[in-house]
Amino acid sequence: MNNRRITIPNRAMHIMLFTVLATSVAVASVQAAQCSQSGLRAPIGYYQPPKSEGSGSYHCEVIPPSVGAMNFTSKYKGSDSARNELNEKAREAYLEASKTVRRLEKEVISSADDYQIDGDGPEARDCVLNNLNGWAQANALLPEDINQVGQAVRKWGLAAAANAYLRVKLISPPDSLDPKKTARIEAWFLQVAKGVRDYYSNRDPKKVNNHDYWAAWAVMVTAVATGNCDDWAWSLQKFDEAMAQITTDGYLPKELSRRDRALEYLNYAMQPLTMMAIFAEVNGVSVPEQDWMAFNKLAQNVVDGLEDPSKIEAITGYPQITKGLYTEWGLAWMRPWTKTWGSLEGMEGFLDEYGPMTSTRLGGDIEFLYRIGPRWTAEYAPHPPKDVHFED
Repeated sequence: MNNRRITIPNRAMHIMLFTVLATSVAVASVQAAQCSQSGLRAPIGYYQPPKSEGSGSYHCEVIPPSVGAMNFTSKYKGSDSARNELNEKAREAYLEASKTVRRLEKEVISSADDYQIDGDGPEARDCVLNNLNGWAQANALLPEDINQVGQAVRKWGLAAAANAYLRVKLISPPDSLDPKKTARIEAWFLQVAKGVRDYYSNRDPKKVNNHDYWAAWAVMVTAVATGNCDDWAWSLQKFDEAMAQITTDGYLPKELSRRDRALEYLNYAMQPLTMMAIFAEVNGVSVPEQDWMAFNKLAQNVVDGLEDPSKIEAITGYPQITKGLYTEWGLAWMRPWTKTWGSLEGMEGFLDEYGPMTSTRLGGDIEFLYRIGPRWTAEYAPHPPKDVHFED
């Protein structure tokens, strides 16, 4: 381990923005990459240490584990194959059935933000760990009775939970974490990730869509949190699968098939795809040039569509539903994108208007996690040191 202190003042952050890892290599496909012998790592922002030790008055909401069946109703119940007609009664039933998992997502990410950013101290950190430990002890999210909608909810829950855990794990002082709890949580993560992988593996190509990308993102961040190379390789393979779906004109056919919700789901797909590409990048695996050209075109098409939805209407033949689309979480993927590869035309306007960006399932306070470029310099490759200090 490199023991030198890294000081990165704000005025120097832009210097790191486009720093490319010396270990990055062009490969035939992303999945060709293997785990680094020094371990998987997160973007540099995940290592920003907490500012203070708190007051001891932190309020932690204990979320009861979700241990029952996950046979949930789709909010699009009754819709045809386009899955675009919202059923309000079914939506209410879905929200009620999935509320415990969504409460966990929000609580652990909020507590991780409170620990790392707001200076609420070890009480906030322990809130993350104690909630996850309780769910691990109960074998939550591992029912035999789970349908397609339950699978979707499970992967989203895993993405948020693994992100919260990864953040507190990386910045906690040595010997401050209970090894029994962390071992239990990570073993549980591996079980949940296995359930996600089992369902989303070997899928009919006609069915592969944004759900597969979210599954891959959940498994990828879990792999970094647990150091599991099999999960890492699986997530990269799924990323390859997504890249292969992008058409020559830069669209995802399955998301276009959502008719009047095509723009909504194209944007939704960009969230996990962007995060996976960045996590791969910081582990020395750049998106191959051919895939990058398609991916970049897809991203630009989404930004263009957000600026003028009629462009997507012209392709699908349906006016686009945009209600609820322009939010700090819906557009959160744009901040990591700009910090990694630079801004696309039109992107800065959305960042200025709808920021600061935040997303529970992408990691929490996105503006904080990506206030500098996510790449690590070659000097500190392949694994970042533990004594990173970021000056304001």
